[in-house]
Amino acid sequence: MRGFYQIGRYSLTSFFLFCLVVLPITAAAAAAKMPHFNLTDVASGSKVDSSAYSGKAKLVVFFATWCMPCMQEVPTLMSLQEEYGEHDFTVVAISVDNRRENVEKFVTRNEVNYPVLMFDRRVVDDFGGIPGLPTTFVVDRNDNVLKKYPGLVPHALLEREVKQIIGLTP
Repeated sequence: MRGFYQIGRYSLTSFFLFCLVVLPITAAAAAAKMPHFNLTDVASGSKVDSSAYSGKAKLVVFFATWCMPCMQEVPTLMSLQEEYGEHDFTVVAISVDNRRENVEKFVTRNEVNYPVLMFDRRVVDDFGGIPGLPTTFVVDRNDNVLKKYPGLVPHALLEREVKQIIGLTP
């Protein structure tokens, strides 16, 4: 019985190591490129194709106007856009609100300085789903999705990510 227990323990350990090491690599490889999208810009009402952001480093942020952590993150996103926008960087916010009018009021009232687009369900699915709001994707100039952050991300961490994807830090 003792030998069986040890084999079982090692098998279980091997299984957990496999899950920790191999599965995340597989998931990262499967979602390596930013999905293509064609969404409505809140400010202009016109369709914007994701290719408009090709060649730029970007934070793609899913948010809602009714989400308090999302609203807390807006000053950070505006600050990053202001400071690093000249380095071929942009924030691209995708609202999951149901009514464009609510988002338009929010954008105007807060003088948001980055593009805000209205979502469709397919885009959320194409990004691999969002576990909550906000959810931020770090995307390099070649449209590779490097990281996914669910929830409110501290300013210092987002700034470090931006500096890395625009090449200001190693």
